[in-house]
Amino acid sequence: MSDKAEQYQRFKSWQCRLRKMSMRELNGVPTEGMTAGVYSVNGGEEQSRMSFMILKDDMSSHIAEFRHIVKKSKDPSDWMKNGLKILAEWYYHDHKIFSDDLTALFAMDSPLAEAMKKAGKVRLNIAQDSMQFEFDFEVTALADNDEAFQATYWHNHLFNPTLPGKVQVLKMTPSLDVATE
Repeated sequence: MSDKAEQYQRFKSWQCRLRKMSMRELNGVPTEGMTAGVYSVNGGEEQSRMSFMILKDDMSSHIAEFRHIVKKSKDPSDWMKNGLKILAEWYYHDHKIFSDDLTALFAMDSPLAEAMKKAGKVRLNIAQDSMQFEFDFEVTALADNDEAFQATYWHNHLFNPTLPGKVQVLKMTPSLDVATE
């Protein structure tokens, strides 16, 4: 395993710890380390910040569960309460069952999403307290029937009752091959 790949595994483990803490202690409010500074792969200034998600390798049962929580009640406080229960108890327990890909949800007219798609590759800097990680990612737009799109949409909907029906989801796949550095 390359140094970058090992570093990425440490990043995923850290993300699971941050997210578990957020669900258990902060009612799901994202911490600074659950957002990323977006940069050109050529360097330069931070272009923007964005929230992102980590997803399990197999999301099918979670998608159904998240969707069910939202659809069974008209009360958004129920969505958050039930979503937090699932996510705080066991969801982030083992970083090894999470995909290397990250996802992010954007409005259909998001200038950041358009710039990321056009560039096709971005550098993300994720930091909180003394921890900092920086990786390059290939960026692709997901179709709305893609499992990662659905997982991202329904997870976000648990915490955002005003989420519009039409959104776009971008997938960011890390460039961990030593030859591409």
